Amino acid sequence: MRDPLKVAPQPAQPHQNLLIHCSCPSFRPHTHGQAVLQGPVPLENPPHARSRENPHASHQFLLPPARRILILAVIPCAACLAYWPLRLAWADQLSRATDVETVARAVRLSPGDADFRLKLAAAQQSAGADPTAALQAAAALDPGNADAWTRLGVAAEMRGDLRTAESRLLQAAHASRQFAPRWALANYYFRRGDRAHFWPWATESLLMGYGDLHPIFRLCWNMSQDAGLILERAIPARREVLDAYVWFLMQEGRLAASEPAATRLAALATIEDRSILVPWCNRLIDAGAVPPTLEVWNTLCARHVLPYAPVDPDRAPLTDGGFAVASVGGGFAWRLAPAPGVTLGRNRSPLYLWVAFSGDQPETCTPLIQFVPVTPGARYSLRFEYHTSDLPPASGLRWSVFDARTGLDLATASPWLSNPEWKPAELHFTAPAAGLVRLTLTCQRLPGATRIQGSVGLRQLALERRP
Repeated sequence: MRDPLKVAPQPAQPHQNLLIHCSCPSFRPHTHGQAVLQGPVPLENPPHARSRENPHASHQFLLPPARRILILAVIPCAACLAYWPLRLAWADQLSRATDVETVARAVRLSPGDADFRLKLAAAQQSAGADPTAALQAAAALDPGNADAWTRLGVAAEMRGDLRTAESRLLQAAHASRQFAPRWALANYYFRRGDRAHFWPWATESLLMGYGDLHPIFRLCWNMSQDAGLILERAIPARREVLDAYVWFLMQEGRLAASEPAATRLAALATIEDRSILVPWCNRLIDAGAVPPTLEVWNTLCARHVLPYAPVDPDRAPLTDGGFAVASVGGGFAWRLAPAPGVTLGRNRSPLYLWVAFSGDQPETCTPLIQFVPVTPGARYSLRFEYHTSDLPPASGLRWSVFDARTGLDLATASPWLSNPEWKPAELHFTAPAAGLVRLTLTCQRLPGATRIQGSVGLRQLALERRP
């Protein structure tokens, strides 16, 4: 049996405060002779135990001598590698300034950079200083830098040293196949009045040029007013250049000079050039220049740039009398000119063109127009089929043929269009001396009547020369 007077040993409490009395004279506890330990006190391993567990623990932060030497050698190299990019970046930042001193600091930081020398030359020139030294240094650092040679040429020309100027500009053109050196040479020879050398470099400029070419064309016309000479000596057989040149001549009002250029363009044209050549045809038709317009138009049709058959004034002067394709809106094609209250459209099956009138149209309108080249003095018949819907017998709607130059009505008899079923009809006229007529579908409000409300369908138009 358990002795009730014997006390069993109690386990140590993990968080019990232990009071340790120390009689060692060398021990000076911080609590006035008492050291208080919180919780269990871990026991350190003896030195021999530590050495058995991790014999290298005391030397784990020491590096071998070779590695220390390598690190000490890499640190300066890394510093140098970081220094030069920072130096060049700072030089680039300084070179963006406009004053000479700041840009000169950029040159001193990066003396082998030709672009910085060019920027220094620009700053010197703006300040009224001589940029020659900076430009020569740039050319020496980068002999293929056409900008440096070009500036040297211009600077020499400003000093009056024409021989050096020409030599430097030619060196620029040799160094680069780009536009700028050739344009600089064309301007140089223009200023010198040297036509023999001007034209080749004007052509070179146009061959390499892009964007707005009008300044080159204008320089050519300032050199000579001979349109044929300019076309032969300066304008290359390049579609983009011819396209821009025709547009330039139209803007300048030089329609006669544009005719041979447009003829050349038509022989090379693509669908992209319709945006220039169709308005060009409109301008020449308005001016009454039928033969050159007809030549360009037929070339475009024969090459399928335009979706029509070529026009023959004697046999087939009318374009797309069956309304088979969408109109390009100019030239010798149909021009759809809907007015307020007038709507046009094509019915695909069966194929015909319809025009609808809401009653709100103007008292007189011409929703459909075509300029037709004809043989002067010849007699023609216009044949067509039509049907109407909701139009009175005196509809005020009919085909009219006018002299394109004088506006005289040439049709001998033109019936009002009004019939609910498809009906053939025709009218006759004699071609005027100008060789161009304007065929129009005309709608007018007749006296005492209201504006018509309804529609008309048109198909199978044909214009034939009568014997």
